[in-house]
Order: sequence, then structure tokens, then C-alpha cells
Amino acid sequence: MKKPVPTLYLFNNIFYPQTVIPLTVNDNISKQMLLTSYQNSTDIALFHPHTRSRGVGTLGKIILIDHNTDSSLSVVIQGLVRIKLLDMDKDDPYPLYHTDDYYDLDEKTQTLTDSPIERLHLVLESWLHRHVNSTRERERFMKDMSSPAKLINNLCMFLIKDIELKQIFLESTSLLDRVRMMNALLVGESPENEDVEMCEAIKSFERLETDHYRNAS
Repeated sequence: MKKPVPTLYLFNNIFYPQTVIPLTVNDNISKQMLLTSYQNSTDIALFHPHTRSRGVGTLGKIILIDHNTDSSLSVVIQGLVRIKLLDMDKDDPYPLYHTDDYYDLDEKTQTLTDSPIERLHLVLESWLHRHVNSTRERERFMKDMSSPAKLINNLCMFLIKDIELKQIFLESTSLLDRVRMMNALLVGESPENEDVEMCEAIKSFERLETDHYRNAS
């Protein structure tokens, strides 16, 4: 049986595998959890307690902790894999959850065409040109986009702003669906964020799916 995982609640962002997130942490409980996990080389779960959430979060590895003069912590976490939070093992001194693996569906019988992936690479590259001054850093970052899943995860982190929509991407078990949604949401050659009308349409559809999921559980 897997050991319970220390869990950090995120209230203003969604964290994805194959991405890196910087955090500033002020509350003592979270600081204690992060320091203990870092000292013990323990992976942690990051989870947004959104009202529509199905309990899906991301397992992460703490790669850096700095102590700030105001007693806060600056933390950098590398996303590893998606997990599903099950029941809470305990909440003192900080939350620990039992978890399960959360995988994509096997879609080998369907084809992911190159055209939308190439376009999304260009969208991300264009965004980097506007926000990252270093040519070397931009090239290094794009070279690291080694799979469609990693590309989508990073686009979610940087370009998608709506929290509910970000949670939908995290929970989707179809890479094909995530690519299609991302292409529909990022309109034009240099979008800064998602198309509002398409965002609302996707959220409305997913709310119906979530209601069906909860009724069937």
C-alpha cells in the first residue's frame, strides 16, 4: 500500500506534471510540511480544492527552498505525475492523503496529427518571445517540449488563466481532447490567454459531465 502523501492546497493556480511552479509560502503549517518533505526527500501533492474538482492533483518534487527575510519561504517544485486524492489519512500537523495513479486513456487506435501540435508549438514559442528575453533560455525551453502532453501542460500553466478551465485540462484523460481544446481556445498566432466564449462553452459542457459523474458515484 502506498504511503500517504503530504498535501499542499493551491487556491490561485493549478499545477501540472512536467512543469515547474515557484511559490511563496507564509503560513506555518505549509512551511512545516514543505521543510519536512524537503529534508526527507518526500514528494508532495499539490491540489486545488475547486468546487468541481474530482480530487485530481499533481505529485511534485521540491527542488529548491529559500528562507526570506520576512519569514516566508520561496519554493520551486517540479511536477511529476497526476494523482487522484482518495481519503485523508490525517490532517495534523498537515494534511496527508492516500492517493491513486491517474493515467491517460489508451488512444493508440486514434491518430494525433502533426498540424495542431506544430501550431501549438508556434503559439508557445511566440509567447516566450514576448515574455522571456534570453534567446538561450527560449531555445532551451522549447527543446525540452519533448511530447504533446508536456506541450499542453506548459501551455496550461502559462496561457490559460481561468481556474476551472485549468482544472478541466488537468482532469482530462484524453490527450486528443486536450489538444483539440487547446487549439480551439488559443485563437490567432499570438494569443495571451484563452478565448472567452470557447472557455465558457467548454466549462458548461464539463459541468454537465461532472454532474453525471457525481450522480453515478
